[in-house]
Amino acid sequence: MSDESSPRFAAPAAVRALRVLELLADAGESLTLTEVAARLGLPKSSVHHVISALVELGWVERDPQTLRLTLGLRAWEVGQAYDLAQTLSQRARPFMDRVRDEIGETVRLAVRSGSDQVCIAKALGPHTLVFDQRVGARLPCHATGLGKALLTGLPDDAVEALYPDGLERFTETTLPDVPTLEQHLSEARERGYAEDDGEYILGIRCVAVPVRSRRGEVVAALSVSGPSRRFDDAHIAECRAALQSAAAALGARLGEETELS
Repeated sequence: MSDESSPRFAAPAAVRALRVLELLADAGESLTLTEVAARLGLPKSSVHHVISALVELGWVERDPQTLRLTLGLRAWEVGQAYDLAQTLSQRARPFMDRVRDEIGETVRLAVRSGSDQVCIAKALGPHTLVFDQRVGARLPCHATGLGKALLTGLPDDAVEALYPDGLERFTETTLPDVPTLEQHLSEARERGYAEDDGEYILGIRCVAVPVRSRRGEVVAALSVSGPSRRFDDAHIAECRAALQSAAAALGARLGEETELS
């Protein structure tokens, strides 16, 4: 077992919660509080506090009669989200490669996680990237074309719930407030694509399109971006057309196992 007292663990409570989840995932059966504490070598009082929080948040379920513990629905939902991302990135690869070869630009695929967009795959183009969002990196939805394309799948009240404290500003062109963001999203839904022009990094322009499941849900987004001096309106239009074609083809290929429940 890992030593939670090690300086590299900055949040021992979080470590204990993760160890509880790992134990329940590997156990193959329900466990009592006493069994969890014994197997982890932790005081029952500490385990009780951690499990109570995990039960409240849906990560662990406790049988009301036997009080035995199993993984909860939230753990399953996160696993499904991971499977979705993996399946999407695999299915999207040939379509992303096709767009890259057609327009000569790096293509990115992202999914939404709260108010962030997370890059899950990319097809590298021939140009040296001024800004490179690595796979796994998070960027704010409201300041990126990819993120705004993903937000088009949400109603306005859900968008507002993501930004209770307003929008963080990154550059002078970052959208100033939630109503302005909602207006941009409304326009993006109508035209079928989203853009940002220096809203996260000055001098970088991006165009992105949503990828929809067979049920019409936005499950991902595809984008290309680059320096504004090269991404003029004509090139943006070329990129947009290629992305929309790829997104439509990818959406048609997505089976029930890739759709959000």
